[in-house]
This record gives sequence, C-alpha cells and structure tokens, in this order.
Amino acid sequence: PVFHLGGTARWDVLPETLSAIETRVRDGDRTLETGCGASTVVFAAKGAHHTSISPDSSEHDNVAAYCEQIGVDRSRLRFIAGSSDSVLPELCTDRVLDAAFIDGAHTFPYPSVDWHYVVRALKVGGWLLLDDIPIPAVSYVFKYMQSDPSWRLEEILDERTAAFTLVSEPALEDWTVQPFNRRPDYSFAPLPDRARLSAAAEITRLRSGLARRYPRLRTASRKLATLTSSR
Repeated sequence: PVFHLGGTARWDVLPETLSAIETRVRDGDRTLETGCGASTVVFAAKGAHHTSISPDSSEHDNVAAYCEQIGVDRSRLRFIAGSSDSVLPELCTDRVLDAAFIDGAHTFPYPSVDWHYVVRALKVGGWLLLDDIPIPAVSYVFKYMQSDPSWRLEEILDERTAAFTLVSEPALEDWTVQPFNRRPDYSFAPLPDRARLSAAAEITRLRSGLARRYPRLRTASRKLATLTSSR
C-alpha cells in the first residue's frame, strides 16, 4: 500500500522496525506515534489503543481504507490531523503510554519537541522508537538518550531506528546532573581559545567534584580564598 502524498509516495519504516512493533505491542497497550503509515497499521493490528498524529489527513484516510480492506479493527485507532508541536502539549500530560514512535517532521527542532512531549506521557518501563537517527536533527536526540541513565538502548533496527526502554524517571529539572551536559562545548571558539576555555572548564569541573566528595576541602578552600582576598 502507498499512503503518503495522496497515495503517490511511500515513506514507511523498514521491515525490522515493523517487526519490532509487531513483537513488542500487546493487546490493549496505549501507544502513540508522530507520523502515519505502515507502522500505524501494525499498531492497530496488534489491538493497541493507538493515536497517530500527522498534518496530512489524506494519510489517515488511506491507512483507514487499507485497514478496512485487510480486516484490521480500527475501533481503537485515533487519527489527529495537525502539527505535532501544536497537538502534543495538550495530549501528553500524564504517564499513560506503553510505547511511542517518533517519526514525524524531521526538520529541526521537531524531533526534539516531539521527544520532549512524548516522554512526559511514557510510563517508566515503556519503550520508545526513534526513527531516522542518521539525520542530524534526530541524531541530536539519540545522542542525548544514549548518555542518559534513564534510558536503555535495546537495539538499532534497519540501521536507522533506535529502540529504547525508559528505565527510570528522567532528570529534567537540573541540567548539571545530566551526563550530556558534563562538559561544555567550545567548538564555536577559535582553536587556541577553544583549548584554553576547555582546560579552564575541566579544572572547574574537577574542583567541584572534589568539593562534593570532600566537604571539608571545600570549606578550607573558601577560607583560603577569603584570606587571600583580604590581603
């Protein structure tokens, strides 16, 4: 079946990814995807309470017609026609999702925006598929997830789709505790300044680490700084 651009283009995910959805989704799961296509059919066929968000309602019509043609029950399938950045904020308010698939708009910052809101609705223990990770706007999200202990990378499918499990509540309040932010990025600076700025930041990071491990050392350091300034 051809679902996209009024039935003239095929932008479906590849077989390993579709197989992963077929394997992981259970009857009655609550699932969501940004995008619409063959993956939507598989979610519906597995009996999920599934929501598909995409701006082109003709995709929804084509998927619905194909489900009817092959005998897939559409009673639990919900289509929302709209841009994900407008739809998701009101939709993703409670942790109710068992699984999610991010495969909507790939221009920056849509993958990051989709990820932000979808994760707010994903249960701990739920799983998330992130498609097209070679695209830089998506790769940025993938690299963050790799670094964060809240996520466990399960596998890479079709050399382009990452499957993650959310293993604990994400730490989104304090940027300093995120491994992704452990070291500042001075790649914007000219090479000599870059080396100087990176070295200074590393020294500060090591001092802060020592101070957290040895509070007395931090107190002594403050006293020494006070004495030095008074002179």
